[in-house]
Amino acid sequence: MFNLRPGDRWRCPYCGTNTFVTKESISESTIQVNTRSKRGHVGLRVESVACANSDCRELSINVQFGDVALQRSTTGTYLQMQLDRFERALLPEARLVTLPTDVPEEIAITYREAVLVAEVSGRASAAMARRCLQGIVRDFFNIPNNKRGNLGAELSYVRSSIDPELWEAIQAVRGVGDIGAHMDQNVDHIIDITHDEAKLLIGLIETLFKEWYEARGTRRTATAALRELLGDKRDQQKQAKKNATQDSPEVSDSEDSLTTE
Repeated sequence: MFNLRPGDRWRCPYCGTNTFVTKESISESTIQVNTRSKRGHVGLRVESVACANSDCRELSINVQFGDVALQRSTTGTYLQMQLDRFERALLPEARLVTLPTDVPEEIAITYREAVLVAEVSGRASAAMARRCLQGIVRDFFNIPNNKRGNLGAELSYVRSSIDPELWEAIQAVRGVGDIGAHMDQNVDHIIDITHDEAKLLIGLIETLFKEWYEARGTRRTATAALRELLGDKRDQQKQAKKNATQDSPEVSDSEDSLTTE
């Protein structure tokens, strides 16, 4: 979120509204912290944006920590961030997507933990993403208990129902997640997983929420609407036939009989 300027496009992490940054919606400031440590001249830069959506109006805050220097200008002196050592989101605490309502609570909790821990440990986040993947596969495809156990076996059981490109991405999440979840035989050799790499895995999990759960929900809503429409049209058809029968004149026996002279 850093280095936003008035006129830049911005997407609210709470409600997802796309808008433009204005002078009124953004603020930033840099403060110097204790200079007696071995870190030298360091400081914090805080940038905040208020959502322009009147139904949201939430506040997003990011903080940078890094080297600062005193700068001079015609309007006075000010602190300038020269090099950021890390950046953290304070509000919201994580970039969580809104999940479909039929996602089980345990899966939602695991997803949230994977996102939150990514800032601290990529390996832990990858392990949680793998766990979340297994929960999604079991729930969405309703894998029977006698087929549950190893994630690889569970995936093989439903492979024919998964898009080939998505299958390849899922295998990557499973493989990297295994690295985070299980220690290698050589415990002295640690395979690191960076924050950005963990975010790739989380992105795939979010894709599954969208392409599986959300798409299924859309189909169910559309099917229900079509079912209701068909029922309504059939009722109209029945009513039209009933009205037609009521409006047609009765044919009397005398009119119906043929007479000859």
